[in-house]
Parts: sequence; structure tokens; C-alpha cells
Amino acid sequence: MILRRLLSRRAAPPPRPPRPARPTYAVGDLHGRLDLLEAMLEAVADDAGGAPHDLVFLGDYIDRGPDSAALLDRLKAVDEAAAHVTCLAGNHDRMLLAFLDDPEAAAHWLAVGGQETVYSYGLLPGRAASDAGEAAHLAARLAGALGDDLRAWLAGRPLWWRSGDLVAVHALTDPEKPMEAQDPETLTWARPGRSPVARTDGAWVVHGHTIVPEPRVRAGHVAVDTGAWRSGRLTAAVFTPDGAPPRFLQTGADE
Repeated sequence: MILRRLLSRRAAPPPRPPRPARPTYAVGDLHGRLDLLEAMLEAVADDAGGAPHDLVFLGDYIDRGPDSAALLDRLKAVDEAAAHVTCLAGNHDRMLLAFLDDPEAAAHWLAVGGQETVYSYGLLPGRAASDAGEAAHLAARLAGALGDDLRAWLAGRPLWWRSGDLVAVHALTDPEKPMEAQDPETLTWARPGRSPVARTDGAWVVHGHTIVPEPRVRAGHVAVDTGAWRSGRLTAAVFTPDGAPPRFLQTGADE
């Protein structure tokens, strides 16, 4: 059963903001908004000013927005061209892969944003969400549209990234487990309770997945998914080695 919510436990928040090895930009869920990705790439470049930095995308590149196909191509090219870029896997990215592997079992993906991804490849879902034969036919056509290289790249996305005492994931972590022992379902599906619990190892967590109206900092957690696909605002959190409080870049409606 997918773990979607972590129970709150008592824990003291970390005493200070995280200190990554070098300036780090963590970008929230893109969901097919190629326009906002391009704007964010420019904003990060301007903010970094040519200084070495890390750029981490927190997953959910597809679904809901209009340009999933073009966004995947662009992000893959950015990732492969620069060693300082990391693209994590989100639950929507993993649902696409699950649909390609077992379309009948994973056809529910089409109802939670997958249709928009299918449309972006010039395909029509038809009755695939309710008919096993249709689902298999659509999965085969979609696999052909993605191509082997893009499918392999998407399947190879890591579930977490760490620099110093900053951890980046798509959803959340289990605060009591080391990162090496995390359940993939927690990293891609979990949602915070009313009172987020700081990690017992003192690391801070920057994540997307759960939409917030504005970027939020609570108990060693920084939430940056501002619902780009519907709000028109994409957010990145900026962390620095000097331990300054995180600051934020936004592109889109409120620029």
C-alpha cells in the first residue's frame, strides 16, 4: 500500500539552515510547463552569475500541463549537458513508466494527468483507461513516441540527492531512517501532516509534490511546489554554504 502521509512525531527542529557544499537551486514540480522551465533556467543562470552551483529538479516533469513531451526532451538535454544538474524522479514520472511496463494495471495514470502527456505526443487515449486491449495498444504507441533513449533516461532518475546537510526529494522522507534505507514510496508519494517532523540526523529536506500557495519553511522542511501547471508560478529554493536562510526565485505570473 502506498504511504501517502507520515505520522507526526516529536522532534526538535534543526538548529540552523542547511549548508550544502556549494550554492544549490532546488526547483519544484514542472508538470509540462516548458515555458516556466525556460524562464527558470534563465533566472538561475542570472542569480548564480557564473559561479559554480548545483541545480536540482524535484520530479513530476509530466502530466497536467500542455508540453510534457517537449519538456522531457529539453530537460534531458540540460541534464546530460551539465554535471551540476540533477533530475530526480517524481510519482508522475514513475506512473508513466509503470504504464509502459504494465498498461492494464497502471491505466489509472491516464485519469490523474496522464491524458495530457499522451496528447502532447500527438496520441489519443481513447478507451485505454477502461479497456485492457486499448491500454496495451496506447502504451506501445507511447513507448514508440518516447523512444528508447528518453525512456531509459527517465527510468534512471534518482530518488534523492544530498549535499552537506541538505537533502532533496520529490515528496518526503521518513525522518527516522537514513537516506540509504528510505522506502521509494515514501520519497515519491508521502505527504506532510499538520506538524512536519524534523529529520533525526539534522538534515533539512527540500521537496515538491504537495502544492503550497507560497514556498514554505517548517521544521527543517522547505516546500517549493507552487502548482506551476495551474498557478503559472514555478518556484526554486536557494541554499548557500554559509548557512543563510533559504531564499526563493519565482518565474511566471508573479514575476
